Amino acid sequence: AEIIDDERAQAIQQQYDADIAKLQKIKVLAARRNREIAAIQRKIDEIPSRAELTQYQRRFVELYEQVSAKHRETKQYYTMYNTLDDTKVYMTKEVSLLNSIHDNFEAAMSSNSKKEQFLKQFAGIVQGIKNNKEKVEERQVKEKMQRDTLSDKYLDLVDKERQ
Repeated sequence: AEIIDDERAQAIQQQYDADIAKLQKIKVLAARRNREIAAIQRKIDEIPSRAELTQYQRRFVELYEQVSAKHRETKQYYTMYNTLDDTKVYMTKEVSLLNSIHDNFEAAMSSNSKKEQFLKQFAGIVQGIKNNKEKVEERQVKEKMQRDTLSDKYLDLVDKERQ
């Protein structure tokens, strides 16, 4: 009876060891499966939801508007600087011209020939100023035409974007 009990105990022990080994394999497989599930879950979590995408889009629009406003402001400063620089150049030329006229006026009025020569030079200066004025006005007209053309193109593009 003891031999049968020993054999039976040994059989039970072998079955137990086999079941423990099987359980260990199942735990290893379950752990591997859990890691795979966790990796897939992280990949799924990396994909933004509709709400997040909407929030990102809103933020991008806000940033675009900020950059656009800053660009517009910078552009205005450049335009103002260029305008003031052009004004300074013309004022400097005007002051130089007036100083030249003032310096030469008394010497030119001393005789009739110098007076005539002075008046011819003065007429040439006036003609040069008129020519410069015409060139500036032509440039202004061209710039306005270019601005209007670009504005029309911009409006067309905005209309296409809305559609």
